[in-house]
Formats: sequence, structure tokens, C-alpha cells
Amino acid sequence: MEANASVDMFSKVLENQLLQTTKLVEEHLDAEIQKMDQMDEDELEHLKEKRLKALRKAQQQKQEWLSKGHGEYREIPSERDFFQEVKESKNVVCHFYRDSTLSGNLMEPPFQSRKKTGTNFTKLEKKTIRGKKYDSDSDDD
Repeated sequence: MEANASVDMFSKVLENQLLQTTKLVEEHLDAEIQKMDQMDEDELEHLKEKRLKALRKAQQQKQEWLSKGHGEYREIPSERDFFQEVKESKNVVCHFYRDSTLSGNLMEPPFQSRKKTGTNFTKLEKKTIRGKKYDSDSDDD
């Protein structure tokens, strides 16, 4: 019985908190609606221009990403190209693979399905990276 009483008390407290939060959000939305209703033509035109400017900027950013190869999964032919790609992009996902292993080929379908333009999805074969560890095509790395 004591457990039931504490559960009831907890649910009432939770219900009150939820009700208070809902009221606050509703008041905020009502204030925003009232503010928009009282806007004159100049303010509405200013809002429209601001929104158009933001849309143009977003479209320009998307075009820049697409020009850098974002939105497609492609292979990088050399180590030098890899570093150039990484420097030019803020978000990069690179799949380091080896043709001789099955696990490398299993990762390709998920990466190929990525069309997110904000991230550059690339792949690079391990043997194209200079360095003692990757010079051989052994299975121990």
C-alpha cells in the first residue's frame, strides 16, 4: 500500500510539472502570435528579406559542398589528395579499406547510401598510405 501511495504522489507531482511547462510554452507561443499579428508591412517585409537571405546562404553552402564532392561516396587516389580533401571539408568520414579483406567490402553499401551534403564520405585503400605499417598487404594491422 505504501508503494502505491508513493507512486500516486510521484505521478501527481509529474502531472503538475508537465501542466506548468505546457502553460509556459503556450504563453510563449501566444506572445509570439500576438507579436506577429501586430507587425506592419515594413516589419513583415524585413522578416521576408531576412528569411530569403538565410535561404540563399544555405543554398550557396550546399552548392559549395557539392562542388567539393560532398553527397557522394568516392575513392581518393593518393595520400596527397586525402589530406587536401580533409583540409577543405569540415566533416569527413573516410573508409580505410583493403581489397584483400571481405570486411572492407562490407562497409561500402552503408557509405554508398549516404547523401548528406554536409559530410564528405570517401574511401582510401590502405596501401596508398605511406608508412611502414601499411607498406605490406599483410593481415596483421
